[in-house]
Amino acid sequence: MISSFFRYRVGIAGAGAFAEFLAGALAPLPSFHLAAVAGRTDEKRQRVIDAYRRRQPQAGDVREYREAEQLIVDPHVDIVILTTPPHLHAPLAERALEEGKHVLLEKPGGLTAEALRANIQLAARQNRALAVNLVLRYHPLTEAVKQLIHRALLGPVDYASLHNAAHRVAEGHWFWDERRSGGILIEHGVHFFEVGRDWFGEAVSAHGFALRETDGTRPRVGATVIHEGNGRRIPVHYYHGFTMDPAASESTHWDIHTARGRIVLEGWIPTQLSVSGLVTDEEAACIDAWLDAIPTKPSADAIEQLQQAADRLLPPTEPSAAPRRPYERTVVLSDRHGWYEAIAQTRFLDFCRLIENPSWRVLVTAEDAAADLSLAETCTVTDKAVDPLDIR
Repeated sequence: MISSFFRYRVGIAGAGAFAEFLAGALAPLPSFHLAAVAGRTDEKRQRVIDAYRRRQPQAGDVREYREAEQLIVDPHVDIVILTTPPHLHAPLAERALEEGKHVLLEKPGGLTAEALRANIQLAARQNRALAVNLVLRYHPLTEAVKQLIHRALLGPVDYASLHNAAHRVAEGHWFWDERRSGGILIEHGVHFFEVGRDWFGEAVSAHGFALRETDGTRPRVGATVIHEGNGRRIPVHYYHGFTMDPAASESTHWDIHTARGRIVLEGWIPTQLSVSGLVTDEEAACIDAWLDAIPTKPSADAIEQLQQAADRLLPPTEPSAAPRRPYERTVVLSDRHGWYEAIAQTRFLDFCRLIENPSWRVLVTAEDAAADLSLAETCTVTDKAVDPLDIR
């Protein structure tokens, strides 16, 4: 089981909505003590502190700072979690590492892979832990898809797509200022590039597009990436649209087509996995055993339970000529918020293990985050918007 043997004094720099979520999600962990919060307004800082105290009503005082730099130099902070806008990630992480803090960065970890890699090198010199808060691979349904793909239980993957339709962010938010956010693929798309690289292999070619609206924003972006794993090239299309009306339901799904079937994963925080195709009896039994191993209740050690089950799962031995039959099954995990909290907890505990044992192999490394960011940079359109009718 992933565990931590120490109680860390944590400072959260950046007091927005995600900081509020994170303070509440991590509060139940014995290894997490919220020691300080930095934010520009009293109201925002208080919301973060209140989220923590709702889960830890006996907690003591939490120090408050207006500036992140003030929190970073606090000698009573062991870990700095940076939840600021992306353009501040690299300089504040550098400052925190120089101050001797361990640093957990909200994604993307910087506006450029070069800046993130410079901080990775600095962390190594300082003997400090550094990680980026990429959480989707800590979800058991994401791991389940990986095993289905890597074991080729429905044959090799031919093509995949990611469709992510999200609510439009409020006008004037830093999200729309690409000098601060980097653009959608950098600020947000790295989550899905990380999953794609894990499932399909490293990117060998990539390009992107961005469609500009009349207000100057580019809320619809996408990328086509050729991944390569085990000598097989797989085209994957990624689309993100921050255009949904607030009253409409958001929609995120992966659609993976294989030689003998289809895998569909639903939800930004995954809630449903559907598997269908032609399989032998032994392949069906193997898939059933794997899907049965998926934990049904949110837990910080769910991913480790599933990985242990994968180690025990024997591959099918039937020859390829064995008769195949239709197979279809769906797994639903209903507690979306509970799972969101669980994967945030697992990411934090994995980070703590890295602090306690520098040779610990975290599930998502800082080098992974740099590779995701590099891919996002490659696919980000920066010079001009693309007119879908302009094919010259």
